[in-house]
Amino acid sequence: MTEVNTKLELGCTETLKLREIRKASMVLKAVTSQPTDRSAEVGCPNGNVYVVTMTDRDTLSLSDEGDQSAGAPSTLTRR
Repeated sequence: MTEVNTKLELGCTETLKLREIRKASMVLKAVTSQPTDRSAEVGCPNGNVYVVTMTDRDTLSLSDEGDQSAGAPSTLTRR
């Protein structure tokens, strides 16, 4: 998310580690987290957990289970 006045990117960039594989999904945990724009004073928590499910051959969906970031896409589709 870009702040209108400062144009700073207010999101966090995380390094994810695979924690668990289920039938059609995987559990990822953030092992590091830092502001995407380092000049922005944003608190980025460590340890967020994300559950990603393959819903189709070319589509991954971010499950409601686990931690979700505001503004994160609910699906990723390969083009």
